[in-house]
Amino acid sequence: MRAAIVGRFRHVLKKTGLTEQQFRILRALHVRGTLEPRELCAICHISSPSLSGVLARMEGVGLVQRERHPDDQRRQHVSLSRRAQQMFADVSEDMEAVYQELEAALGPAFVDQMYAMCDTVLEVLKGPEGEAPAEDDA
Repeated sequence: MRAAIVGRFRHVLKKTGLTEQQFRILRALHVRGTLEPRELCAICHISSPSLSGVLARMEGVGLVQRERHPDDQRRQHVSLSRRAQQMFADVSEDMEAVYQELEAALGPAFVDQMYAMCDTVLEVLKGPEGEAPAEDDA
């Protein structure tokens, strides 16, 4: 089911050159602002080792910026670059159109039920530290 739903969004991502994981990171940073890597892992459901590599690649192409925490040099803050902010704005309209197509095909009530069921599954599957299982880099 996940593959069928994500497949609807692939053509939008393909235009940007972003992977699914990269888009989830961009979306999280756009919505929540500057975050620490551990927060991105939890929000985006990406394992820490995978996130490390993805962030390095994103930083290398100028999509994110990583800075050391001023009070604790062991911690990092990750934020979107201006380029990534513009990229997110450009792709958001296309993504919203896909969401609207799905809702039109399935019906708003079904979509609401599906979201509620997914929330329930994630809640049940939370790990010992209250985090949903991470998705490894494929």
